[in-house]
Amino acid sequence: MEQDKAGQDAGAYRHADPITDEALTWFVTLLDAPVDPDARAAYQAWRNRDPRHAAAFDRLSSLGSMPELQQASTLAHFPQATPSPSAIRSATRRRSGRFGGWRASLAAAALLLAIGVHLQPTLALRLTADHRTAAGERREVALPDRSRLILDTDSAVALDFAEGRRHVRLLRGQAYFDVVSDPAHPFRVTAGFSEVEVTGTAFTVRADGGQDAVFLERGRVSVSRREAPGQTVSLVPGDRVTATVDGLSAPARPDPAEALAWKDGRCVFHDQPFAAISSSMA
Repeated sequence: MEQDKAGQDAGAYRHADPITDEALTWFVTLLDAPVDPDARAAYQAWRNRDPRHAAAFDRLSSLGSMPELQQASTLAHFPQATPSPSAIRSATRRRSGRFGGWRASLAAAALLLAIGVHLQPTLALRLTADHRTAAGERREVALPDRSRLILDTDSAVALDFAEGRRHVRLLRGQAYFDVVSDPAHPFRVTAGFSEVEVTGTAFTVRADGGQDAVFLERGRVSVSRREAPGQTVSLVPGDRVTATVDGLSAPARPDPAEALAWKDGRCVFHDQPFAAISSSMA
């Protein structure tokens, strides 16, 4: 059987789903010997035998191709709530003893992801985020350019301040930015559907499922839709704009005290059903 050619042994980790287990074995094997014609032929025969095989392998490959995994040389930064790096490396070695360097780390990462596919969003966030908060937690962060960031509950951001860039990706939740002025280096925040560009101002960005919401406290910002057709809206203090898959809304004028209440740990609701309030507080 082709699975035996992929190098499994009796003590190797076995995924609960046999097809995922076989796909994982082939993923690791082809990393180790990407040009081995015999391995390639056996893999192709396995892949063609059942459409579920191809789907499982492609799903695993999409996880393994994440830039963060390709660049990784260790999994030691994973929180201990997930399987320990030593356990992951041990399981990977039992699949193949010939890995080294980045291939070993990538294979171990792929194994971790295959073990807990249902945890994929959380694991991807842990790999990508530079700062994140748990439910019920708020955190203030001093950015490298001396700007200030406040993360709302259950939120995460990734930072890029290399070579003069000032770029923050809002990966989840909501953040407040108090930006130090630097006209030569615009400050950019990207979320699911929008990009905000400023040189120095204070504003919030919230990524909430199917939309982003940008509220300007002071200064001026330019909000652009990330996908074509390109749209740009300029905000003045007190404006809020939302971005969705369909485009940017016209600026609205919410109560600033309500829009910024979360910074002080408060939630304000008016004429909202209890279910909506419970969901927001979760």
